[in-house]
Amino acid sequence: MDLRTFLGDLEQAGELMRIRKPVDPRYISPLIEKAGKGVYFEQIVGYDMPVTSGLLGTMDRLAIGMHMDKREIGRCLAQAVNSPIPAVTVDKAPCQEVVHIGEDVDLTRLPLPLHSLQDGAPYISSALVIGMDPEYGRNAGFYRMMYNGPRHLGIGLVSPSDLRLYYQRALEKKEPVPIAVAIGSHPSYMVAVTYKAPLGHDEMAIAGGLRRQPVEMVHCKTIEAEAPADSEIVLECEILPTGFTVDEGRFGEFTRFIGGHKMNPLVEVKAITHRKDAIFQSIHMPWENIILDAPVYEAIAWNILETAGIQATAINISTGGCGQFHVVAAIKKRGGEGKNALLALLSAASFKYAVVVDDDINVYDPDHVEWAIFSRVQPDRDVIIISDARAKPLDPSLLPVKPPALPLTSKMGIDATIPEYASKEQYETITYPFMDEVDLKDYLD
Repeated sequence: MDLRTFLGDLEQAGELMRIRKPVDPRYISPLIEKAGKGVYFEQIVGYDMPVTSGLLGTMDRLAIGMHMDKREIGRCLAQAVNSPIPAVTVDKAPCQEVVHIGEDVDLTRLPLPLHSLQDGAPYISSALVIGMDPEYGRNAGFYRMMYNGPRHLGIGLVSPSDLRLYYQRALEKKEPVPIAVAIGSHPSYMVAVTYKAPLGHDEMAIAGGLRRQPVEMVHCKTIEAEAPADSEIVLECEILPTGFTVDEGRFGEFTRFIGGHKMNPLVEVKAITHRKDAIFQSIHMPWENIILDAPVYEAIAWNILETAGIQATAINISTGGCGQFHVVAAIKKRGGEGKNALLALLSAASFKYAVVVDDDINVYDPDHVEWAIFSRVQPDRDVIIISDARAKPLDPSLLPVKPPALPLTSKMGIDATIPEYASKEQYETITYPFMDEVDLKDYLD
């Protein structure tokens, strides 16, 4: 399974639009926004490489690529985290059919799109960045990369991450960090590397668990790193030990707001390898980012509740909460577990709001969840507010702080389960008589 498999699956499902007329790269983003489907641009003006984007714009499209029900992706990811399958190394790979090294490296050959009007430069938004540390091994994740010249990129390392730790460790030794930047991947890889695995865990092994088979990796030509063999394009790079010195941004974030200017490290591109007929994949912000985040944070919620000894039956991470900030969990409740579930869920760094409901509530139906809140919540008993918790810095509602201090957030949990003191008669819902005996079609012409 690779990007091309995913494109074929989407096309067969009627979820891929092909645009055959030449398209100015500046128009990629607005056309994706108007399309309402994944789009494959066959001709980009000034380039000999097609572009695809918007492929993961809905949970339905992600489910098509993953070959599973959209409500099962998060749970399957949670299982893959606990049952990883290590990657294997191969000698030959499609992503190395064409090799550009040294002076032949030129990022202007790639059709880098402008994502939003306020962006500081064209960005690579879809890259799996795979770094190496001599002690902790391989780490993979998504990191935006801003064009900074034909052989240089800026990389977003402001937020805490394993790769940031790798860089800080190397910076103390004045050494570069080798990274493979893989563009054009199957969604199983993209979901797996979005998951923030504990330090020392290999996200490519999680991808193997999600796919139920090992991911094939290939050694880079110029650096000590590996990349998925079936990638479309690989940039072999080093994060230079020059510190956070590059003006990077602005950029349209997953929160649907425009982020500010930041100081980030500089990346030097040592080689570009790709397939002979390579396809450039771009992530359309913010929707594809949100859709990739949702199953990841659902998996986190499943694992948190399991660790807390609470039996969850359904979990929904809403797109309105940008795939990270809001969680609704249905549980088979025992005494006091509504509050215990809230405390467990709110321990996750990104969750700002959590709602816990009984297993008779449809967590995917906002009206049903709101009905549970109306009918099962007394605010003075069932709402928990926590102050001064770890925050996601991109939340614009946070109080400003002066660096190096980190902003803090408050969190709210709502226990919308039936109170222990309530009688069953109070929660007996309306049912209609003779539903099994009458058929509406018998009364229509």
